[in-house]
Amino acid sequence: MDSQEQYEALLARWGFEDRRLERQTRRQKQKEMIANVASLFKGLVHTMLHTGTKPSSLQTTH
Repeated sequence: MDSQEQYEALLARWGFEDRRLERQTRRQKQKEMIANVASLFKGLVHTMLHTGTKPSSLQTTH
């Protein structure tokens, strides 16, 4: 048993759990959520910028 295994066994005996996988999963979900929000925001800004420059088909001419 190497020192890392001894350390983990001691933590387990003291009642501490290894939550590395949980933290990694949570961080990955956060990164995905941030990427999704950034993409949505980028698309919204892009749409807002180009809406003002394109002729609208809803405008009526008199």
